[in-house]
Amino acid sequence: MSEKGKEIEKEMFEHWSHEHPLTSVKIREKDYCYGCEDLLGIGEQAYGCSIEGCRYSRLLHEECAATAREIRHPSHHPQHILVQQHEPDLRGCDICGRTIWSMGYRCSACNFQMHLRCAQGGGVIDTTGGDDDEKRRSIIRHPSHPDHELKLLRRRCSFKCDACCTTCKGSSYTCTAYDCQFCIHERCASLPQSFKREDHHHSLSLSFHVPFEYLSFNFKCEVCNTYLLPNFWIYHCQLCRFIVHVKCVFNKLPPRITENIGKDMLHLPTNGVAEEVITPFVMRQTGGGGTLIPPIIIPNDDVEELVNVKYKFLHHQHQLTLVSSDQNQEEEQDEENYGKRSELMCDGCITPISSSSSSSSSSSSNTKCYSYYMSCSECTYNLHMACFHLPPSVPSLPLHHHHHPLLLQSLGKHQPWSCQYCSVCKFKTNGLFYTCRDCDFTVDIKCASMPDTIHHAAHPQHILKYATQSDLRRDINRWSLLCASCGETAAYHDCYRCCNSSCDFIVDVRCAVLPASVTSRRWDGHHPLLLTYNATLNRPGDFYCDQCETQMNPKRWMYHCHACDVSFHPRCFETTSGYYRNIKLGQEYVINDATHPHRLTFQFLTTKRRCDNCGGDKHEFEGFYCALCNFFICFYDCGRNMIENGDMKAVD
Repeated sequence: MSEKGKEIEKEMFEHWSHEHPLTSVKIREKDYCYGCEDLLGIGEQAYGCSIEGCRYSRLLHEECAATAREIRHPSHHPQHILVQQHEPDLRGCDICGRTIWSMGYRCSACNFQMHLRCAQGGGVIDTTGGDDDEKRRSIIRHPSHPDHELKLLRRRCSFKCDACCTTCKGSSYTCTAYDCQFCIHERCASLPQSFKREDHHHSLSLSFHVPFEYLSFNFKCEVCNTYLLPNFWIYHCQLCRFIVHVKCVFNKLPPRITENIGKDMLHLPTNGVAEEVITPFVMRQTGGGGTLIPPIIIPNDDVEELVNVKYKFLHHQHQLTLVSSDQNQEEEQDEENYGKRSELMCDGCITPISSSSSSSSSSSSNTKCYSYYMSCSECTYNLHMACFHLPPSVPSLPLHHHHHPLLLQSLGKHQPWSCQYCSVCKFKTNGLFYTCRDCDFTVDIKCASMPDTIHHAAHPQHILKYATQSDLRRDINRWSLLCASCGETAAYHDCYRCCNSSCDFIVDVRCAVLPASVTSRRWDGHHPLLLTYNATLNRPGDFYCDQCETQMNPKRWMYHCHACDVSFHPRCFETTSGYYRNIKLGQEYVINDATHPHRLTFQFLTTKRRCDNCGGDKHEFEGFYCALCNFFICFYDCGRNMIENGDMKAVD
């Protein structure tokens, strides 16, 4: 019947793989079985085409020809049917991983494929024939899937586990229900209900899904720092919201930074912006050389000859004198005084000029060293020494992608509402700023002073590197990058990004420079409110901002007092860490006696009240306020017109 000299026997039967009946033949030359692809030895019986002259030359072992056309197999979903097919419709075997060159089985529902020889037991272990313990484990009910039984399958093909969501080979428990695709690793099915990690003080509980709260706040795994997905199994501490994937539970947390980061690295957060941010910037721009103007910290014995000298500052109409910060003993006022900031404020960087933080005693003598600042004796104008030393121009800054020179500028002291918009932090300022003459770029001096790299307490394990908006917008994952502090899309701002390529930590510049603490006698008269990066430690339950009364993400940055259990969004302290933090308030004005007999102070209104001139509700707006008689005039509708008409004038 063929060129290979097969002997045709009488026995014949129909087979789906060929149009003619097959008959049993004796092999006279070596050949290969089209079913199992094994060698056919001389003298063996096999099946071939019974029609003389047919060009079909394929042969089948008798046992391969007798295999069922349709089967269910223990290495595959028990409710899916596998059908024999030719090699053009097949690719690789999901049991052994090799190419199928002959006949095989294929599942049309999930495209599972296997060799005939693998289906006959050569590539799979039959779980029904094991010992008693094996039999007991072959069918189970698991609390993660209570409605159906799970069957233990030992397979060599890859599959995706519904517990850890990884794709790999190994034993699995698969649902026996017809329409259910649930499948988990054998090792995941045996995970303990609780687990104790060395790096957390509470035991972690196993959960078969991610709670809605964790999803709504975009919580991440503490180990791999990736976002949680709804169907991931997790271990978590409900008291602290400490969460790890089941696949990460045995891994350690990323180590804190161990390399020498250098003494000149900026460590954030800080309450000393002038000393720790602006001073290094001045030193970098001037080359760190000496100067005839007094240094920032001066021994008390050497200052007498300097305090009587008058100093000219380019951006102020009066001359300035050197003043010791120990003279800054103004009476503190509560922030309920409509946003008035009680500290002595620098007109350059709009941060406090502090006496307590800058005084120190010399270890080698009894001479006390004081911090000094520049002050105008004719009006309320003050500057940190660092701000006084700012260069009048800089060749360029890395954050300005056009690389044009920038000039130091200021606005009129008597027009505090005339603010400049910072291109970096997107906040307005009436302090000192650098601007570009060639393009529409302005940056306040705090943002301009930020270095290329920083180290932040919120992410102690790695150094953070400056990334501009244009840098981030070239990132293919830019829309998934969220600021660790406020949760906004990072690509809209200049940011600091983790130097480690496997870490996605990022924080925008305006959040990176948030002060380490704020005080609020209105809300907490006993403790400072500390900048907190994760307030969940030993604190179950929801968090609500005590100012705006909205729910807070407990793993976003907030100002929090653990003892008093009060929490605030940074943005809700408008004049210290919010939108108005770069605006200096407090300028006094006189108004015509017919309108009001007392001086008014330009302030931000923090409590609900109406304008006494127009009657409009001006809660959280700028305006002019008299603390003596609780009189208020709004700025936008009334005060600005009064100034333009000459009915209101600034006081030097």
